[in-house]
Amino acid sequence: MSRSGSLVTIGPDRSPLHCLVCRGQAFADREIKLNTSGMEFLGMEWANRSGTALICDQCGFVHTFAGEGFELWDPGGGYPPR
Repeated sequence: MSRSGSLVTIGPDRSPLHCLVCRGQAFADREIKLNTSGMEFLGMEWANRSGTALICDQCGFVHTFAGEGFELWDPGGGYPPR
């Protein structure tokens, strides 16, 4: 898990991510498992895909990403040029 407070951009045009609940701009990231009930039933949950949770520093809402369509940025440097 990274330190709290990263800025995040999404997509190929590097659009800034804002929390869907509070419009916050700082997020902590964490790897998560994208569990399925079939694999849980078979006791093979370890074989499920991983994703990334971006947790809003302001309200705690969890945004889930299954791919690599985002980038984390140091808030001191601001967002990169688009």
